[in-house]
Amino acid sequence: MMKKIDKKAATEESPSRKKRGALMVHEKLREDIQWLRIDPGSALDEVALSKTYDVSRTPIREALLLLANEGFVQFLQNRTSIVAPLSLHNQAAFLDTFILLSRGLIRAAAMHGPVPAAPMEAFVADYAKGLEAGDTEAAFRAQLALYTHIADLSRNRFLAKYFLEAQGASVRMKLLYFFPHLSGTEKTEAVARLQAVVDAMAAGDPEAGDAAVRDAILFETRVIQGGLAPRYGHRMTIDQGDKP
Repeated sequence: MMKKIDKKAATEESPSRKKRGALMVHEKLREDIQWLRIDPGSALDEVALSKTYDVSRTPIREALLLLANEGFVQFLQNRTSIVAPLSLHNQAAFLDTFILLSRGLIRAAAMHGPVPAAPMEAFVADYAKGLEAGDTEAAFRAQLALYTHIADLSRNRFLAKYFLEAQGASVRMKLLYFFPHLSGTEKTEAVARLQAVVDAMAAGDPEAGDAAVRDAILFETRVIQGGLAPRYGHRMTIDQGDKP
């Protein structure tokens, strides 16, 4: 005997499906916000988003809550939501932390001894091509790929996890205030500083790697400060990176 189908139950989304939908929307919307495909301050319409991602509004709301907790979305008093503007609050503390994580990661990776340079040099070449072509996303993704490779070489999953999270947190700031402000000579310097990190890794030299990644991030910070100056640049003065 055929069982009677509950049409209401059949059309409603199950909790597990809602969860999968919310995570899918969170991942895709986070990437679009992070890589500036949606401008800071843009309104996020739940109805439009539900059509875009082919889900109901419930997973959309859950995804927006997750993004709000990560600082990517803001809820306004009228219950609308917007892409959070990039805040400079705590950026100096963030950069201090990022330098410390970077130095620790490079040391951990280099301590295992010399590694093949070719894979890392390929990332540097892609970085240089992206800068030359004015393709900031391609350049940044090449840089992220290099550091992800080094994170794997560190064999320290905890350090790698927090370092890569910090890298992700820097995407909007660097896309807005680093890459667009690079002069021709600074592009050359940016590539050279990344190559210095690769050279230290290839030699298995923790001290050289520490110095190279510190100098690379301090260089990026100076460019970012220049892009923000004179109104905001002073807020990003950092101390930790200058210490040996």
